[in-house]
Amino acid sequence: MVKKLAIDWDDHELRYVVAQCSGRSVKVTDAKVITTNDRSPLELLEEEFGSSDFAETETLVAIGRGKAELRELQLPPVPDEELPEMVRFQALRSFATVGENAAVDYLVTKQLDTGVEVIAAAVVPQHLDSIRQSVAKAKLRLTRIGLRPLSAAALYLTRQANDGSGEVVLIDLLSDNAEIVIARDGKVVFVRTVRMPASESARGKALAGELKRSLLACGVTSDLQRVVLWGAAEMLPGERGLLEEAAGCEIQIINPFEMVDTNRRVDLPQQVGRLAPLVGLLLSDEAAPERLIDFLNPRKPEVKTVSPYRKLLITGLPIAACLLLAFVIYQRIAFLDDSIAKLQESNASMQSEVKLADESIAKTETVDTFLDGDVNWLSEIRRMALEMPPSDQMIIRGVSASANSRSGGGFLKIEGGAINPAVIDEFEKALRDEDHQVNGTGASEQKTQDAYRWEFNESIFVTGNSIRDQRYSSINELLLSSDTPVLDEESAEKAVSDEANEGIADGGDDDTNRTTQEAMNESDSNEESGEPVDESKQSVEDSAGEVRNNDEGTLEPSTESNSSKQGDGPAEEEGQEDEEPGGEPENSDEEPDGETENSDEEPGVEGESEEADASKGLEVASANNEEVQR
Repeated sequence: MVKKLAIDWDDHELRYVVAQCSGRSVKVTDAKVITTNDRSPLELLEEEFGSSDFAETETLVAIGRGKAELRELQLPPVPDEELPEMVRFQALRSFATVGENAAVDYLVTKQLDTGVEVIAAAVVPQHLDSIRQSVAKAKLRLTRIGLRPLSAAALYLTRQANDGSGEVVLIDLLSDNAEIVIARDGKVVFVRTVRMPASESARGKALAGELKRSLLACGVTSDLQRVVLWGAAEMLPGERGLLEEAAGCEIQIINPFEMVDTNRRVDLPQQVGRLAPLVGLLLSDEAAPERLIDFLNPRKPEVKTVSPYRKLLITGLPIAACLLLAFVIYQRIAFLDDSIAKLQESNASMQSEVKLADESIAKTETVDTFLDGDVNWLSEIRRMALEMPPSDQMIIRGVSASANSRSGGGFLKIEGGAINPAVIDEFEKALRDEDHQVNGTGASEQKTQDAYRWEFNESIFVTGNSIRDQRYSSINELLLSSDTPVLDEESAEKAVSDEANEGIADGGDDDTNRTTQEAMNESDSNEESGEPVDESKQSVEDSAGEVRNNDEGTLEPSTESNSSKQGDGPAEEEGQEDEEPGGEPENSDEEPDGETENSDEEPGVEGESEEADASKGLEVASANNEEVQR
């Protein structure tokens, strides 16, 4: 329990009560009424409580009605948290002696939907400062400054809560005045302090008269239940009868110390009624502070205190969310960094392979570009022959071909005649497709009796992409025929590149080179001995000659036209005379077309040219063999 001290003084007396307080429990340990005898109450206060026994004791001070200004105010309906500001604003306008710095507190007497009624009290700051200084000199700790009449009423209303219905009058007699409080339905509605005469005989009549005035001022008529007089019964014999006559009801005299626990060793003064406000102040300080007016701690706008856990929750949740989000982002970035590092490491490990692949692709492209110029002119001539009109409408007089080794493809130039231009247009349309571009110079009519008097020149361009597509298509067909998985164009290019690289690195197939060399040696020996050449070897040489003519890009006219241009016997004899002595014709067993072609060659070069052709033909045949096997 906490030791507390309640003090009250006026010009004649210093009154105090000491008690141990805890909630609604109050145990009085000391109580005195000290007469000043022309001494200052503040000096008595310092003298009485200056000892170390009361140092820093919680002190509650009660001041009289005459030290404060009271008014009953009627206010519009406002929320409870706005009521303190409303009361203070109205009090500053209604009170005469209250300034901006005055301490204003109030008690709610009636609260309805139509408005609020309160008892407002105000004290000038100078009086509060004087009380603070006096308590501080006595080495006490001031905690509350209450209004004395309301403190006594709070004692009765707190302890006699069951009897709080109706109207009750509470009277506290002091040395020179009396305090009258009227409560209705458990709430104080009227407070009045009256001056009492000094004569003891006149005090009773004066008090009865003041009671009647107070009842009339408060509007009490016949519902008065009781009148409570604070004090001891033996000390108020005369006042009791007069008050019963004035109030019209029974007077109840109550000793305030009977409402609390009092130590038996306490010597109570005779005027126990004068200490009722102090006992009420000690009891209501913790049990019912809402029944008191406190000038030291006046009511203020209610500040909703937020739970510290709620504050932590409000501030902690966003922080936790931010930290969680930061952690997720960090994890994501770390995962991406790890993935990037792995990809970079994988990329670095494949750089050598990529470099080799790039080199292989470059070599493959070089080989493909070279092979794109290898046009099969026999197939192109066959296609032309199949697409051209009948011989009674068109005739071909000359055909020449040239390959484009840089960009691939080649040109096939045709010279001929037709019976009319419409046949030429049909011929161009038949030859033209996605892989063949046909450009003609037009038809020109010749003044001749020949039926094919409309001459034309056509240039057929074979694209390199078509040559490449045909080549890879043939490779896939060969793979299908040999039960080998079909390669797409990219895989086929890689295969060709790998074969080319192996061939370049290994210097070609030893068996093929050896076979080609043996064939050349046998050809040389046969020439020197004059023995006839084997037909199979001769066919190889013929194919070599055709390939040579094909590579050079020139196709000779037909045998009949060559024979007609060269003439008969004399030319042949002249060609035979130019041959080397003792040598026999190399191509004596060949067909007339071969004789006609060889007859145009220069003397002394025939043997070397044939040997070169045979060697090249064998190489091409061997390469075709390997391609077919793959």
